[in-house]
Formats: sequence, structure tokens, C-alpha cells
Amino acid sequence: MLLSVFQQLLQTAITNIPETFREKLENITIEVEPDSIIYDKDNNLILGQYQGVPYTNRGPAYRNVMPDRIIIYKKAFDRFPEEKLADLIVNVLQHEIGHYFGMSEEELAKYKRI
Repeated sequence: MLLSVFQQLLQTAITNIPETFREKLENITIEVEPDSIIYDKDNNLILGQYQGVPYTNRGPAYRNVMPDRIIIYKKAFDRFPEEKLADLIVNVLQHEIGHYFGMSEEELAKYKRI
């Protein structure tokens, strides 16, 4: 799949983040890593990753820091059928935004769309 098609799907997912959540996204970037394939400790494929200080843990001392990151691993998505990509990208983006808001894997599992 061409990166531009993937980026269009990701941009649509970003645009469709509900305003109530989007307005609270501060000091964060969403990045595409085009070439990496990453697995967790249980050998599960990682599609996205949140790196940073969750919103719920930020206090008065949280200033002048590098932006948090949501990393989307594009190459990992190549393993899925094209007709599932739009929903999968939305699911991964929402999952990582959930981590930004301080939700655990267990809490996020309750909201898995696909």
C-alpha cells in the first residue's frame, strides 16, 4: 500500500477525533514510522505506541518538555486486508489517545471496536 493512501486514512481518523477529545490534546505529535516492525514481550505485533506523560499525570511542573508522541507503525498495517485499514487505523489511534488520557490496556480493551 502506498504511504500516501495510508496517510490519507490516518488524516481522516485524526480529523474525526471528537472535538471534546481533540481540544484536550496538548503537547503531542502523531507520527508515522514507515519501516519498523515491533513486537511486545508476548510477541504480539504493535501497530501504535504512546510515549509520554499521560494527561492525568501532568501537574504544575509539566512545562517546557518535548511533546508526547503517538507513533503509528505503517509497515505493521501492511499485514491486514485493505478493506479493514480505515477501521483499524481509527481503532489504533483511539487506543493510543486513550493512553494519553491515562487509560490502561485493561480499560481500553473494553472499548475495542474491531
